[in-house]
Amino acid sequence: MRKRRAVIYDDNETILELLKAFFDKRGYEVLCFSEPAGCPVYGHAESCFKMHRCADVVITDLKMPRMSGIELLRLQAQRGCKLDIKNKAIISGYLDDKDIEAIAELGCMFFKKPFDLSELSKWVDECEKRMDLSLPLDNA
Repeated sequence: MRKRRAVIYDDNETILELLKAFFDKRGYEVLCFSEPAGCPVYGHAESCFKMHRCADVVITDLKMPRMSGIELLRLQAQRGCKLDIKNKAIISGYLDDKDIEAIAELGCMFFKKPFDLSELSKWVDECEKRMDLSLPLDNA
């Protein structure tokens, strides 16, 4: 069996550190990015050419430089990301009706900042039920 992997995107260093510590305690390998990228494995490739997913959980801030969390998750979907959208979440302290609608259409989880770690923990518990640790992850 392999270690679980979380990929976190947030331009706020404090949030990155908090989420890294949260997942570290749960025994995850944690990859943190202060700017969004389509995928930490194949970067800006036009489509996912890997056989396996690159993470078990992805969390992204909504408002970031260059690209919003919604745009990031849409881009990943367009490129054929192998990770189930139910194992992806957007976090934000600022949300308008358009963002709420877009997040609902994506089907990912949403956490409002400041978020409750017990709520995050419940969601991660559900994500872990969907993980197959016998399948490898592609390297980041």
